[in-house]
Amino acid sequence: MADQTPEQTVPEMVNAEQDAQAIEEAGAEEFYQITINLPSKGGKVQVIASPREAIHDVRQSIVESTETCIHSCFSLAFNGTKLNDFMELGDVEGITPDSELDLILNNYTEREARIHVNRLRDLLAGPSKLNVNAVGIDPAMSFLSTVAGHVEEVPVDNSTYETAPTTVFSKYDLNSSPSLSNFVPKGLERTPVQCVKSIALSGWNPPPHHLRLRGDLMYLIVTTLEGETVQITSTATGFHVNKSTSNLFDPSPRNDAKAASDHSLIVLLEKVSPLFATNFKKLQEFITRHHMLEVLPVTTAQPAYPWAIQPAPHTFDPTRPSEAYLNYGTDSVDSLRDWNDELQSHRELPRSNLQERVMRDRFLNKINADFAEAAVRGAMDVVNGNVVALNPLEAEESHMYVYNNIFFSKGFDGRNTFEKLGGDDAAHVATGKDLEGVRTLNGVDVEGLYTLGTVVVDYKGVRVVAQSIVPGIFRQQEESSIVYGSVDNGPVVKSDEKFHEILGNAAKALHMAEHSVEDGEGKSTKLWTSYDTKGLMGADGRRYLLDLYRLNPVDIEFLENDVAAKDGMPEYPHKLALMRPELMLLYWEHKLRNWVQERAQEIQKRAEEKKAAGETETEAKSDETKEEEAKEANPEDDVNVLDFDLSFNVDAFTGVPSAASDEKTSQENTVREASKFLRENVISVLLQDFMAYVVSPIDGGALTKAMHRRGVNMRYLGRIANLAQESKELALNHIHFLAMQEMVVRSVKRIIRKALRGLPTTHVPDCVAHILNCLLGHEYNAKPVATLAEDGHNYAAFTPESLRENIQAEVLLRYRFQLPDGFIKDLAKEKKLPLLREVCIRSGIQVEARDYIFVASAEPVETTETPAPVSGKKGAKADKNVRKAVKAKKRPSTFEPNDILTLLPLVKQAATRSVYADEAFEAGKTSLAQGHRQLGLELLLESLALHEQTYGFLHPETARCYQALAMIYYHSDDKDVALEFQRKAVIVAERTMGVDSPEALHNYLNLGLFEHAAGRTLTALKYLKHAIQYWELIYGKGHPDSATADNNVAVMLQSLRDFENSCAFFERAKQTQEQAHGKDHVILANCHHVLAKAYALKGDFATAVKEEQLAYDMYLAKAGTEDVRTKEAEMWLAELKNTLEYTSNQALYEKAAAEQEKFLREHQHQQQGKAATSLSAAAAAASKAALAEAAIRAANADAQVGTKGHLSLNELMDFINSQPQGSSGKSKKSKSTASKRANKK
Repeated sequence: MADQTPEQTVPEMVNAEQDAQAIEEAGAEEFYQITINLPSKGGKVQVIASPREAIHDVRQSIVESTETCIHSCFSLAFNGTKLNDFMELGDVEGITPDSELDLILNNYTEREARIHVNRLRDLLAGPSKLNVNAVGIDPAMSFLSTVAGHVEEVPVDNSTYETAPTTVFSKYDLNSSPSLSNFVPKGLERTPVQCVKSIALSGWNPPPHHLRLRGDLMYLIVTTLEGETVQITSTATGFHVNKSTSNLFDPSPRNDAKAASDHSLIVLLEKVSPLFATNFKKLQEFITRHHMLEVLPVTTAQPAYPWAIQPAPHTFDPTRPSEAYLNYGTDSVDSLRDWNDELQSHRELPRSNLQERVMRDRFLNKINADFAEAAVRGAMDVVNGNVVALNPLEAEESHMYVYNNIFFSKGFDGRNTFEKLGGDDAAHVATGKDLEGVRTLNGVDVEGLYTLGTVVVDYKGVRVVAQSIVPGIFRQQEESSIVYGSVDNGPVVKSDEKFHEILGNAAKALHMAEHSVEDGEGKSTKLWTSYDTKGLMGADGRRYLLDLYRLNPVDIEFLENDVAAKDGMPEYPHKLALMRPELMLLYWEHKLRNWVQERAQEIQKRAEEKKAAGETETEAKSDETKEEEAKEANPEDDVNVLDFDLSFNVDAFTGVPSAASDEKTSQENTVREASKFLRENVISVLLQDFMAYVVSPIDGGALTKAMHRRGVNMRYLGRIANLAQESKELALNHIHFLAMQEMVVRSVKRIIRKALRGLPTTHVPDCVAHILNCLLGHEYNAKPVATLAEDGHNYAAFTPESLRENIQAEVLLRYRFQLPDGFIKDLAKEKKLPLLREVCIRSGIQVEARDYIFVASAEPVETTETPAPVSGKKGAKADKNVRKAVKAKKRPSTFEPNDILTLLPLVKQAATRSVYADEAFEAGKTSLAQGHRQLGLELLLESLALHEQTYGFLHPETARCYQALAMIYYHSDDKDVALEFQRKAVIVAERTMGVDSPEALHNYLNLGLFEHAAGRTLTALKYLKHAIQYWELIYGKGHPDSATADNNVAVMLQSLRDFENSCAFFERAKQTQEQAHGKDHVILANCHHVLAKAYALKGDFATAVKEEQLAYDMYLAKAGTEDVRTKEAEMWLAELKNTLEYTSNQALYEKAAAEQEKFLREHQHQQQGKAATSLSAAAAAASKAALAEAAIRAANADAQVGTKGHLSLNELMDFINSQPQGSSGKSKKSKSTASKRANKK
């Protein structure tokens, strides 16, 4: 429960039995395999669809299929009747799972013609299409096909290998540093096969009025690969080659040998250009080499942008400037939307059954994603100065904007609302808390209560809040529309009766207490929400709730103990320190458990008193009496949880005027207890989870998620770092380091944000590069100078020393933590790339993926081109000149402005969640945990269907489903299904969370395990190498979890007979475990035991005996003589010692035999006389005696070993792997543990 968010745990109250029945019924629905009859004898294709899918979803599947991609303007007909695109497939009268539909070509409209041309452009661009609307470079990248190599490996039994095959680890250097130039895998195919030179809108557009009546829609000009320019007319009936030239306008069809026409532009071009026809087939093959999910666009989630990129070269495309017209039409009417009305209308959709709820959730997710995309582009235009303010005469911090029907404001305290709470710092926090409040209320989903579409965007140092517009807000005074809460922050407080009633339903789910506040005249008013929250009545009659930044109580213990300046600590920058909704839920559940136990004890006590008083009768009991006794046997079942009442006054300790009362005192005590619970209980439990590796974050983002899921605010990072250090636990060393690194990264982010604010765009790359040089490049250039320093901007004054001082001060100010002396410098020295990655991700920076020079002695030769060698004196002179030129190109600092490719907007949005999909997922996991595999699998499959329908294929929540199902099928030995789900999990995680996100990394590790189990070990090693390289970029070497990955690599290499590298990876895994647990931990005994077997397979029995001796000694000390591990280690130690003795004696025997042979050869030509003969005979006899003695010793040792000492390599591997707890068994156990841990994360 601790990991659940409020949206998951406070859904609308519905009947649980009805939910389960609805989910079960939905899971029983079969899929339809529809046959589509293509026009003009085009054959038939099969489409698999759910009966709940709309007809337009089936149409979309046809459009995206490689077999039918030539069609985009068509309808589907059943039994001669055209079907409505918006009706569900299952609602078609008479349709069956194996029915046939006819594809009927429609006449084009201008909109359909534009869609058709856009579809062709998308196909020609291939999987890596340049998105002109993207806010950054390379959105939603996936490297899976590139890492795998586009060639599927045939499953092989590894025991058939006689020698080790070449793998990606054959020449791998375990001591090498990660290389940023390898961030993008080699062989990434960006450029598809070229089919035409260009497709552009003709200069003859738009069609004249008289030709529009004849059906002309637009004119195109195409340059084919043959070099021919073709003018094409788009009409209502299709496309044809016309007679126009650049000087002559004649859109009528040609009637010569080059005449061609067709309903599809693709087919027309195939007729016109033979090279187009040939290359288009190659292009389709190129696209199909990628997984379907690598090609689909990300539409319902934010696409992930990599922080390090190798951008593709910019290409000439004459149609690219016309993208707006092709997408939205001549007047861009298609892009103008009433966002608020769409959002609220979708919330009002019916939700009486599962199908209606799924459809509603699907529409809500899509409209929220569209709104977020429009809001981000609008916010960037606002910051870039492309939008005129509504109030240009006021200060810039107070400016408000309306663009694309979205209201924009900046996250500054322009109206002094937060003057007493911390000014701009408090206003900045309030915007994030307001978004959190919107997300929480959306999760409760109370009918009749509306929130605004809200997105928070940080861009170029400015925080912009984008909101949908309340109808009528600009036509009336704000005070007149407020009907609930404080109107003007004090004198007037309103409380609408209906509003109060609706809010009561939300307050019950969120455990908010009703409380009294006083207005300026001392009049008391009852409120559920905070004093600052405002309820508005819109012109559309809907009730909107705004300013939700105080939907949770203040963290009073922090305010009283950590805000004031004391003990060398500066005053905390603001007083808007609130508790998180996850914490309030945790505390409520904690108190509920305690209450249930207390009530159960009371019931038990009363039952015992009654029994002691002799009030129970021994005669025959009625059914009612038996039921009462059953309750007494388990008193907790008799406790009614509905009787439990605990709620929180969100205005407690805020200084809001209210009359003193016992109720107020009680509510304040409740809030204080919750605050203490955070400091004294939750943080301690979190550290225990870290220590037990229940949670094991590998970067700052994972640490942040772990803290937030448990309700811990980031301001407690310093406290966590201190507690981790004070514990002296080795298992918390990486948490201590991560916490300090995260404080440094967040401080650098604030410094960059402040430096960028108000900076001209031309100076942004120089500013970022200079700060990165001061942070990371001080070893290469101790005194970096900004390129544009002469312009006098503040950022140019930074030096490495002053930047470190600023970071120290920022950490002390915001996290109440004193960084150790030299930590920042050491961090920048030891963790260069992990620190660079964290800073770029948190600040929205995209840099070029290249090997930066961090140390002066490591400077590589920088030249763009290697000149050919020239012989002779002239050649030497030329070579000298070349070296001088190269030296002249030496970088003055680690980073240059050209390395900073772009700044990304950092986006936060109030994403909605599907309650049914989440409930089915959790129910499936619970059933599996209880041993009901079939039921659990059915529920998870139904949850996956709900996720795909609600969120779409490309969404982080869907990836979670894919990963869970893959693990279940893997443990059920259904490896092919497991692999398919796991590949999907990898792609979705890469495209929505980042190619180097911890989620994608763990999915790659699991995919490697699944491939190995399926007999494709060479491919599995590719995935594991990719994951390990990213692991070192994310954290560096030595993370506790990396030992599992190293063990898995070692086991796979061992199965391929690469024993040398296998031992190396086992050794590194042992070193990692030693750092994490210490030398005396029992885990180290396991490592020594596994290493002993690995060295035995390698043939190094001396080292194997040494390792097994260490394992035996540790097992004996930690587990005792009777432990099965101790006995096994003892057995192995004896076997290995005997084998070592046998091999040593065998070596002596072979040495003696070699010496005898050598002696005989030397003396066979020296037999001259009797003395020489006697000497030779004596020597031969002595040699034979030595040989016999060595043979006897070898035979004795062989007898002791019991035939194992001289086993062949295959027999020795079989013997090792046959042991009940041998390396193979341990490998499986470690792989299973890794899989479970990745699944848990």
